[in-house]
Amino acid sequence: MINTINTKAEQLERGYFTTGSGNELIFFLGSCRSVPYLNYLDKWNNENGNRFIICFVDPFNFNYDLQDNRIDMEAKITSLETDETLLSMFGSCTIFVHEWYANYGMFNTNKDEPKNIYQFRMKPTIDICIPSWNDLFVLVGDIVSFDTRIRKMAVQDYNVIGKLSAETLKEIYEVRDNNLGKFYDICNKTSFPDFQVYFKASHKRERFFWNSNHVSNRFTLEIFLDITKKIGINYSNDFLISISDYDMYANNYTYITEYDEVNWHEAIKPLRELL
Repeated sequence: MINTINTKAEQLERGYFTTGSGNELIFFLGSCRSVPYLNYLDKWNNENGNRFIICFVDPFNFNYDLQDNRIDMEAKITSLETDETLLSMFGSCTIFVHEWYANYGMFNTNKDEPKNIYQFRMKPTIDICIPSWNDLFVLVGDIVSFDTRIRKMAVQDYNVIGKLSAETLKEIYEVRDNNLGKFYDICNKTSFPDFQVYFKASHKRERFFWNSNHVSNRFTLEIFLDITKKIGINYSNDFLISISDYDMYANNYTYITEYDEVNWHEAIKPLRELL
């Protein structure tokens, strides 16, 4: 099983993580949220003749060295601009799957940035940008845990009236709606702008995200199946069933509360217990 521990270790040692031995090089550039896609594709690859060499980089990992000491990430990424191992991999890439980056120097995927990956031999035949769920506070439990002002309001409400006031709920729902709007804007920058339509129609009855930073397999499976169409691979029903249970971040989730306007058929944890 590919996880963030082994991808990080190999990336810091050689410049990127790799698996598979095929003739086509597919490069994933993304955060830890991209690792489920690696697992899906690696499993398909192993079962279908190893068509791909699959490589992966998480730019955030360059904040650390192999001993997990903090280092100057910008200096490290700048030093990689002449790393022949990395540049050669870029030049061999035929399929590029990535999140939207604009703050990581040579790993920027926004072509409008003065420095971006396309200036470093990256000329893929297929270029796919995927939506990322990053610091998007939507569930009430996440909002009151990380927004200190709203948390203070919630505590005051419970101390005085034993529940959230209409004013506090209004503030919470504004944060929620603003963050959903940010995600829809992210979708518009990707190769899957229509995913926002599907998400809007479904997210109140299906859990697409476990917390403010990690999505569920409902999210990653939908995107992966769209990726397979773009890169031209077919899969069997047995394969789809075999990956459907893989949910990398299911063990770390935010409970829904009585104030979350969702119908996920899950146990509800009273908000009071989270304050």
